[in-house]
Amino acid sequence: MFPSIAAASSLIVVRRIAAGVVGIALLVALWAILASGTISARVPAPLEVVKTIIDNLFDIPELKYIYYSSSGLLENVLYTVQNVLTSVFIGSAAGMLFGIALARSTVLKWVLEPPLLVIGTFPVVMLLPFFLMWFGTDRVAQYGLVLFYTFITVTLVARQATQNVAGYFEDFARSLGASRGFFRYRVIVPAVVPEIIGAVRISLAAGWGFETVAEILGAPLGAGRLIQVFSVAVMTADIFGVLLVIGTIAVITDALVALAGRWIVRWKD
Repeated sequence: MFPSIAAASSLIVVRRIAAGVVGIALLVALWAILASGTISARVPAPLEVVKTIIDNLFDIPELKYIYYSSSGLLENVLYTVQNVLTSVFIGSAAGMLFGIALARSTVLKWVLEPPLLVIGTFPVVMLLPFFLMWFGTDRVAQYGLVLFYTFITVTLVARQATQNVAGYFEDFARSLGASRGFFRYRVIVPAVVPEIIGAVRISLAAGWGFETVAEILGAPLGAGRLIQVFSVAVMTADIFGVLLVIGTIAVITDALVALAGRWIVRWKD
């Protein structure tokens, strides 16, 4: 019985991978068809984009004419990846703790929940000019946008998840002799984690775009800076190359977070 279940599970995984490969192949084929019907400055061919990625990997000469210094695609992309992952990690940790505290404390809920809900309705990109005025092109300006969005997102999710657990479950745990500390760390935190993982994935998905926009408006390095330079020089294939690399890293990162999340909440199975 168990081998047949394992075989069926493996078959499902293989089918999902095969379907994903087919989907990517269809996307590349459509891209190639569109590129064949127009000039490279509008839609470059897939092979041309791959060539630019290889050529720009360690050195981009065009940067010397604008910034009087050169760096490669690898160095700039690593700068963006580090900013996004650091911001999401800090924002998620702080948001989870604050969201739980917000749901468990009546005083905090009365005082801080209204302004938090108001701030959460603001378009995050509107804060970027303030970060640039306060911190200039320092790395904090890039961290701030993604960190703020992640903190707000995770806080709201953690608060709602904690409220869903409290009440009946708390009364039941108390009736079995559980202390407040035991309920907080052995009931609330495990119950909130699955929701937090979803919020982290949402924050990561949005974080790549927010980070790129922040770098376009001012950063010493980063994928956004490369896009800004390439757009001025009308180097469309190079822009596609940056987007392709960032998109690939975003997909891989999301898959790793999803796998880690399944392992963390394996107790649910």
